[in-house]
Order: sequence, then structure tokens, then C-alpha cells
Amino acid sequence: MQYEVSDFHQVRVLVAESDPQTLGSLKAFLARNGYQVFSASTGEAALEAVKQCEYDVILCDLHLQGTSGLEVTKSISRMHPHIPIVVMTTNGDIELSRRAFEAGASDFIVKPVDFPALPFVLENNMQRKRIEQRRLSEERANVLFKAIKAIAAGIDSRSRYTGRHSAHMAEICLQIGQELQLSPERMATLELAAHIHDVGKLTTPESVLDKPGKLTPEEWQEVSQHPSTGAELLAEIDELAEVAAVIRHHHERYDGTGYPDGLRGEGIPFLSRILAVADALEAMTSDRPYRPAISWSAAVEELQRHSGTQFDPVVVDAAARVVNRLIGGWQQEKAA
Repeated sequence: MQYEVSDFHQVRVLVAESDPQTLGSLKAFLARNGYQVFSASTGEAALEAVKQCEYDVILCDLHLQGTSGLEVTKSISRMHPHIPIVVMTTNGDIELSRRAFEAGASDFIVKPVDFPALPFVLENNMQRKRIEQRRLSEERANVLFKAIKAIAAGIDSRSRYTGRHSAHMAEICLQIGQELQLSPERMATLELAAHIHDVGKLTTPESVLDKPGKLTPEEWQEVSQHPSTGAELLAEIDELAEVAAVIRHHHERYDGTGYPDGLRGEGIPFLSRILAVADALEAMTSDRPYRPAISWSAAVEELQRHSGTQFDPVVVDAAARVVNRLIGGWQQEKAA
């Protein structure tokens, strides 16, 4: 059976509710039913929680204190379109419920909450998302792969230093994904994301991409926008919503100091964490305008120095095993 690291946990539910009594009742009920429950009593706390952990489903009251439940739904849906968001509302909030669906909510329940029906609602929404992801994955594989590879080649050709960066990075990603025993669906998403991860650089001037010296603050600002720019471009295509999320977060750092959203730890999508390691590994072992390539062994040592701060330690360990295996194969070929 194929699996991935993030498969082995209880279903994680984030409950965003400002009323202490309702929040306490929801937490107790869900915990008794086997869920791993996290809570937030304000909109700001809910958005901060999503930066620290990736959830399987979110239960969000539309009348949150601080940042509204509608804004929370919109922000989370943009960052993690694959996570189902069930909103809680009151009788008569028809217009607010409609706006919540437009903002990205997958379902709604009316207060007072029908507790016996709640697990069914949550499981049903998670199952719908899984089915949708599987369907979209098949469509991506059948319809979009060739087009994406062509676009990726066009992106890389804009710089004389990154001729086959995306193709090489995809090869590394697949090796790491196999090492982590990702499912076929996740492997397909990872491969597509690797090929198209720099699509946002289409708007970056070539003079900036190929600059040999240190970038000015203005130039750095241009470059740092490419993950969000690329994600916004791809999010317009329904079949690429999950790929867009992976791309948006491939420059987040494990310690939360990355961009564009400052996600950290398990709050960063797992495939984005793989993308980040593969991107760094490919870049370090290739010539760049500002420095020559380093060896694969030195690149792995650099990854390990930043394990736990910039990179996910689990992914770094997997990448190290992949590279060591490749180096061993190269040495055997030379000896023969």
C-alpha cells in the first residue's frame, strides 16, 4: 500500500467559533468522536492557526469576532483550496450563506448545531473533496500535462542560466516523492507543480532573472512575487487549483519566515515542502549568474544545515537518501 507521511494522523478539525459555550461543546463532541480538534475564538486566531498546521476540514462560524467568518473563509480557501470549509450560520442568513459559498465554503450548517449529524457532514465534505481531487488529477494527467511542459520550457528559456531547471526539478521531485511513497495522485500533482512552479516569473524582467550581482530591494520585490503571481494565474483553471496552492507556497520556510503567507511547519502543504527542497537542490547544483554550481554532496550538506529552519526535516532526509543512492550509482559506473 502506498502512503505519505501526512496520512498517519487523526482527522484534524479546526473549529473557529467566538461563543465560548458553543466552542466548548463542539470541541468536546468532536473529540469524543475521534477527531483531533483545534480551536480559534477569533478570525485572526483562525488565520494564524492555518499558518501553523494543515487541517483536513474546517468548521467556521460566519459571525466570528474580529476578522469575519466570511473573510476567514475567503483567505483559507485561497491558501488551501483543497481543504473543505463548513460554515455555521443562523436561520435567515441566506444572503450571508450565499456569499460564503462564493468565498469558497463547501457546505453550511444552521445553528443550533445538530450534533448527531455533524460527523456525517464533516465526513461527507471530506469525501467529496477527495473524489473531486481524484477526478481533477485524472483530468490534469490526460489533458494538461503536455501543455504545462511546453509552458515550463518557455519559462526556463527566458534565462540562459535556467535552461532545463523545471524539467530537472521535476525529476528530483519524483525521486523524493517515490522515497516518501506518495500516492499516484499526489505524485501527479507534484510533477505538474514542479514543471510549472516558476510560471509567475513570466512577469519578471529578464534583466532581473539574469542579474549577476545582488538584487536591489525593488528587484527582490519583483522576484518574490512570482509564487503568488503564478498561483493566481493557475487558480483561474479549476483543474489546477491544488497545483496552484502547491506553487503558491514553495518559498515558505519551515520556521515561518518565508513568503508569501508566512506559513510554517505543517501549515505548509506537504507537496510545497518537497518542491522547496528540490528547487534548492537543483539550483545549488547548477551554475547561476551569481555563483558556480556546487557538488551534490555539498548541496545535501547545505540542506541539512537548514533542516528544521528553512526545510522540512522529513523531506531533507528523503532527499539525502535519494542523492546518496544516485552518487553511489555514479561511482559504480565509473568503477566499471
